[in-house]
Amino acid sequence: MITEKKLVSSELDPLVIFAPEEPGLQWQKIGGMAVLDEVSRSLEVCRMQCMTLTEAKAFAAADDRITFFFYVKHYAIMYHHHVLHAGDVIFFSGAPTLHAEPGADCFEKPAAPDSELSITAAPGNNWISIQAQVQVPFLNSDKAHAYLWPCLCPGQDNSAEWMDGGLQAVLSYSPAQNASNNTDSHGGWWVCGQYVHAGNRQKPAQACFGGPNMPVNPGDILSCRIVYDIASRSWLQTITNTTNKNSVSFPVSVKHKHGQTHEKNTVSFCLEKLARAYHGQAEHSHLYQCLSLFNVIAKARYPQNNLGHGLNNLPYVDHASLSDDQTSLHIARIILYSPMLDVR
Repeated sequence: MITEKKLVSSELDPLVIFAPEEPGLQWQKIGGMAVLDEVSRSLEVCRMQCMTLTEAKAFAAADDRITFFFYVKHYAIMYHHHVLHAGDVIFFSGAPTLHAEPGADCFEKPAAPDSELSITAAPGNNWISIQAQVQVPFLNSDKAHAYLWPCLCPGQDNSAEWMDGGLQAVLSYSPAQNASNNTDSHGGWWVCGQYVHAGNRQKPAQACFGGPNMPVNPGDILSCRIVYDIASRSWLQTITNTTNKNSVSFPVSVKHKHGQTHEKNTVSFCLEKLARAYHGQAEHSHLYQCLSLFNVIAKARYPQNNLGHGLNNLPYVDHASLSDDQTSLHIARIILYSPMLDVR
């Protein structure tokens, strides 16, 4: 059982401010239920007493390890006949087993469907930079591979032959037994800038290459930037660990066949499903905690008054706003993980 609540670092990029709480998140409620069995105890993060429901939501929102909690309204009897009283709260990661309990209610953080959110600029417009912060997860599985990225992709208005790649600041986890050149011999979390060409019907070939990687530790705050440099006609990806100030960069020039700069008018935030080997075959697992992108700033080349329209109606997006000049979209937080409930 984890009892210590780790707080994020306060030493951050001076251009952005880390969001400590997300009061606008729309929690998913499961009334009359609680986690009462000892089987789910391994998923427990911590427990608190004498909290209001508002305080419990704010506490859970500030900790990415917490995906789920139950709040005691009257009293609840747990395993070994332990009694919980009104205002007691137990916080969990992952998907614990629920049992009927009229004296309590369960609440789950919302999450983007399929762990992906994409925002597309209007035809003829395109993104020229994206930045976001992410905290390296406290992964509680040593067998999984995880991939998270803020990504710039070709626009949907391009011809099919040009929709062939994305720029990605990739955070990944590799278990020690499968450690590759991207990690040290012990495996673990690492991050780097990459270009990924997934191929299509016109161009079936796939390609993936990137810059130097950097090992990172659970709890580190990473600041990721992808910026178009007019002088060099190339994209520069820079990832800085704000905890120790280490950084890696990856410049890449991506052009159309006619030599023009590859337009990017879709920005995506993705958490790829975890995969692990099971009896020689790949199977999907889950990252038990949620994963948030904070302080997202996406800048478009031209003003667009409906940029990011409707984002504030999404339960897993908090505080989206457009700058006065209508070129910069600011998002306080986007939540990605595999929830128990379908929020679509």
